[in-house]
Amino acid sequence: SGLELRRHLNPHPPQHWLYNTSLNEKIERIRKVSLNDVRACYNDLFGASNSELAVVGDFDVEEITKLAGELFGPWKSPHPYTRIPSPYQDVLPINKVIQTPDKANAIYRAALALKLRDDNPDYPALLLGNYLLGGGVVSRLSSRIREKEGLSYSVGSYLVASSQDERGEFGISAIFAPQNRDRVEALIKEELAKALEDGFTDDEVSVAKKAFLDARQIARGRDGALAAELMAYLVLDRRLDWDRRLEDRVAALSKQEILEAMRRHIDPARLSIVKAGDFTKSARRPGVAENR
Repeated sequence: SGLELRRHLNPHPPQHWLYNTSLNEKIERIRKVSLNDVRACYNDLFGASNSELAVVGDFDVEEITKLAGELFGPWKSPHPYTRIPSPYQDVLPINKVIQTPDKANAIYRAALALKLRDDNPDYPALLLGNYLLGGGVVSRLSSRIREKEGLSYSVGSYLVASSQDERGEFGISAIFAPQNRDRVEALIKEELAKALEDGFTDDEVSVAKKAFLDARQIARGRDGALAAELMAYLVLDRRLDWDRRLEDRVAALSKQEILEAMRRHIDPARLSIVKAGDFTKSARRPGVAENR
């Protein structure tokens, strides 16, 4: 996990960080687990007292309600539920290389913790800004690094924000041939700098708005995705009009609003960057990656 990586690379983390097990520790713990351990965990933690149920499809409400009560009503939780907060953590950036011998592909990961919740006024602009940079099917990062330069098998960016804690994350990832590491990293840095310096064009914003909003509408047409969203909203005490308000704000965004929001929250100097791959032979393997 990200916290594991930060703990490994930063030997003096803040005291309020949670301890994260290493890969070897996880393997050893799993090896030691017995059937009695699994039963004890189930009996001590599992129950339906604090559960939510969302159903989407052609069904009878009374029948579903009755059946849910019969199936889950008697299943009481052993302990009361208390949500564990996940607050924002301001960490020092890192830039590390991890050698993974005999791997054909290399991986680039960059991430930045954001003090951001999804009801922040800047959230819609950040969503669309990320979509333009690397979150959409057609984006700056993909168009430049994968399509034009042919240096990466895949490249993109993401932006997430909690609905409960003021904690979010912006990140960039890429998969590439090890010999292309320096060039891929340089182009990612260049495209991010361009986006934060000049922003996006009116045409780019217009196309991205339509694609972004269409994708959200299509997602709501899938029963599973809609049920998951409704269940999350039960916890948050939200209704689907929250989506409508968010999408109305995205539709009304100007390119200047997107640029200003990105400048307020995304600082390239604070990105933690990790490259993993077999870079020992890269100097003897010239050439560029073949698009796939």
